[in-house]
Amino acid sequence: MKAYVLDTHALLWYLRGRRVGKRATRAFREIDRGASRAWIPAIVLVEIALLRDRGRSRIGLAEVEASMGRNPELQLLPLDLAQVKEFALLRGATDPFDRLIVSAARSIGCPVVTADERIAASGLVGVIWD
Repeated sequence: MKAYVLDTHALLWYLRGRRVGKRATRAFREIDRGASRAWIPAIVLVEIALLRDRGRSRIGLAEVEASMGRNPELQLLPLDLAQVKEFALLRGATDPFDRLIVSAARSIGCPVVTADERIAASGLVGVIWD
């Protein structure tokens, strides 16, 4: 089964039904059909909580948890030692959230569904979007 790691904004846009890139749309359709798995790094949930606290998102943890309950292919990826080791190797990545998301993807060998150009340009991980 194919698997992807979701970054924060990709997950939020997916949950809102917002338009995403062509390849990202295909990935989300696969996830909805149960043909692919979507890993949600724990740090993504932290960032969603912070965005909600700051009034920058109407979607919070309750909405994410409900979506995960409806779709078993949306799975939490807890922070573990493998991710922390990857994090330590990525000294050039300055944004701690992006660095942890990339570390999560690298630790399990999956591409990231993201529109983040810095992540794509880094070449550190495969990116799914357009």
